Amino acid sequence: MQTLYMDDSYLKEFDGVVKTAKGRFIVLDNTAFFPKSGGVENDTGIMIRKKDNKEFKVVFVGKFEGEISHEVDAEGLAPGDRVKCTIDWDRRYVLMRYHTSAHVLSGLFNREYNFMITGNQLTTEKGRIDMDMEKLDADLISQGIKKANELIEKDLPVEVYYKTRAEAEKDPTLFKLAMGFPHDINTIRIVDIKGFDAQADGGCHVKSLREIGKIIFMKAENRGKNNRRIYYTLQ
Repeated sequence: MQTLYMDDSYLKEFDGVVKTAKGRFIVLDNTAFFPKSGGVENDTGIMIRKKDNKEFKVVFVGKFEGEISHEVDAEGLAPGDRVKCTIDWDRRYVLMRYHTSAHVLSGLFNREYNFMITGNQLTTEKGRIDMDMEKLDADLISQGIKKANELIEKDLPVEVYYKTRAEAEKDPTLFKLAMGFPHDINTIRIVDIKGFDAQADGGCHVKSLREIGKIIFMKAENRGKNNRRIYYTLQ
């Protein structure tokens, strides 16, 4: 399956052909729908069957056994059906902003304070990042978010490119997760905030930092040994 969002996060519509249909679970020959993964919520939208213009709502997208599966709201699609698909763009764009903001925060806290990321969750309502901070320090977190917003104001461009796994592993700064890079793939996609931070990542991002808006710190929590959880919203 060709994952169209990997090369164009701004693609709102695309055509596809149904490869498999198991009730309401549909696999296409290609897709721009982002599946729930890496702590980021999935896309939603619609599929319209071209032969009769019947509309199916895409209510969930996930990745199972290497295939991206689209859950629609009704049965009826069959292998070979040609469909026109439209992403819920408002939802996607908010998630893109949150995802790029998480890269800004993880890159900044790693560079400035040597913290690694232990987890995250990004929805359309808020962002959550977990870090291996020894002690909860609200002043340090506030200072870090202030620096992140100053960086966003510089409006650095965000670029996407690919490296072989061997090339990527020569640069440990590309991997900000405390658990390392668990995916068994030979070609690694890099999301590069030019002049600041590059990370291995398979998600959707804005093209420049100012699109993020402003990061608003909500609260921080202790979540076990060396694990501090930060909640924030975007304005």
